[in-house]
Amino acid sequence: MKNVAALLLCAGCLTLCAGCAKSAELSAFHDEMDSFYEGLTQSVSELEAIDPASESAADDMLSCLDEMSLLFWQFSEAEVPEKMEDRIGNVDELADQAAAYMQEACRLWHDAWEGEEYDEAAAQAAQEYYTRAMEWVNYISLLLQGRIPEGENVTVVAGTEETTG
Repeated sequence: MKNVAALLLCAGCLTLCAGCAKSAELSAFHDEMDSFYEGLTQSVSELEAIDPASESAADDMLSCLDEMSLLFWQFSEAEVPEKMEDRIGNVDELADQAAAYMQEACRLWHDAWEGEEYDEAAAQAAQEYYTRAMEWVNYISLLLQGRIPEGENVTVVAGTEETTG
């Protein structure tokens, strides 16, 4: 539920970006962000709807995670418009890191479920990578809203304004 709330918050942020979308580049970026957050909301809902008691639960979960990993990779390929770079920080770097975390989570969950026996350690590591990926997406959402993320994994580096003479 926490992830869904963050995603809904981000959708509101995207609406703010739409007001700035005067150029084709800004409009394309807005569309990519909107598509990502819609897809992610749907994927999280599908993941949460899987019945753990069903015979196909592991296959359903792995399939959903594969789709999420692809979605994150596509997200990481989005180009931040030059006009927005100074306002939203290193969103592209965070997106790359989120995609790497989701890819590793997906790989580890496959390892956990597809071996001879269920691998609890791999599943636990996968959960940690999944959580990090979602945290990074939340940080991106905050940056897109013009807010500064807070938390253990956040380091804020104050920028300096350049003056021209």
